[in-house]
Amino acid sequence: MAIRVLLVDDDIELLDIARILLQQTDPDLEIVVSSSVKDALEKLENEEFDVIISDYLMPDSSGLDMLEALRAAGDNIGFVIWTGHSKEEVVIKSLNLGADYYILKGEDYRRQFSAIRDIIQNVSKKKSAIKPQTIKQETASKFIHKLSHDVAGITHNIIGYATLLEEENNPDYMKGIGRLLTKLNDRVKTAVSEIDNGELND
Repeated sequence: MAIRVLLVDDDIELLDIARILLQQTDPDLEIVVSSSVKDALEKLENEEFDVIISDYLMPDSSGLDMLEALRAAGDNIGFVIWTGHSKEEVVIKSLNLGADYYILKGEDYRRQFSAIRDIIQNVSKKKSAIKPQTIKQETASKFIHKLSHDVAGITHNIIGYATLLEEENNPDYMKGIGRLLTKLNDRVKTAVSEIDNGELND
């Protein structure tokens, strides 16, 4: 599956070079370019991307402003700052805002874009691994109904044994409660396993 990358830089020629070199390093990368933060944000509203590679300073805004806006909106998209600015405070701020990597522009573009390709793949894998599961409402409703029914049946029987214990201190009643508690624990573990294994996913 192609990884969609949004390249953002106000240097049009550099954007073209970056697009060509990245696609040469990995033909499976789908590269889209933007020459301003405004244009990039408009593209992000209408298209899905896996990773953004953005310059730091641009005429209309900065890559950090875009990063901050995305993170404030809860967007966990992969974000790489690629810039010629090496000031320590900029590096620290970008990482604190949630950038995944900070890369200084170099002279050996072929070598650098090979490294950027690896970074893109790593960021994409990391973000994919933490994407929330999506569950159909109908499937979730059936699952909750079944779980509620099972748990209610077990707890009802526990209450029954507890009522008998109030009337007669019989060890068999305590054993019955113990068996039911084990059964309840197993049912909850099964439910958690079904969710973890993605059995409720679309």
